[in-house]
Amino acid sequence: MKNAVLFLLTFWCLACNQSHIDSRASAMPAPVPAALKIAAAPIPGSRNAEEMVAAGFRRYGIEKGRLIFRMDGAVNGTEVIYFDHWGWREGKYVRTETNAGAYKEKTNMAQFLDGERRYEYDPKTNTANYFDSPQVEASAQKYQTKDMVKVADEMLKKMGGVHIKAEEFQGVMCDVWEIEKYRTTLHMWQGFTLKERSFTANLPVGRTCISILSDADMPAEKMTVPAGAILNELER
Repeated sequence: MKNAVLFLLTFWCLACNQSHIDSRASAMPAPVPAALKIAAAPIPGSRNAEEMVAAGFRRYGIEKGRLIFRMDGAVNGTEVIYFDHWGWREGKYVRTETNAGAYKEKTNMAQFLDGERRYEYDPKTNTANYFDSPQVEASAQKYQTKDMVKVADEMLKKMGGVHIKAEEFQGVMCDVWEIEKYRTTLHMWQGFTLKERSFTANLPVGRTCISILSDADMPAEKMTVPAGAILNELER
């Protein structure tokens, strides 16, 4: 319900009991002369945060920081985002309670991103579902830019979004977009949706940033899957 829109806008925040171990041959290969050694380019879909930055990709318009959100309407709760490497390393902590008629649900999940690898971590089971995706490379080629903020704007336009004005919110200047068919208004800043109001499927959804800490170092443990978590690779 809320996430038909949010999934596309935060498009890399989108989506997931046993560690996957890459098998290796036991025999050691013959040494290769130094002059013949050529560093292999990272494969799109498997690049980590450092490799994405080195390749010139930017997910957000700021390098590092933390944002705190409040959600209200059909879905109530909080969301906290820690990030660095221009958004390619990120930890998102979501606690929600959904009350939409007969449908009721509580969630307590964390989502982690390391380049093109995404994890969804359930603290109750200590399990992290993950997958690798070439989506970023495909979008960069389609829109001819490695700036994902620009890609997000183009995706908004394809959804019928119209930029209506610039407006200050939480001390920063936001681009305000309206998507009439989703009855949605968005305040966008540096690739983040700082404020959303929508009535998708006639259900009110609100998401509001209540704190911005930009260009500050974040603890690495807030942006990585907890040690000892059970990793479960999902097929794509």
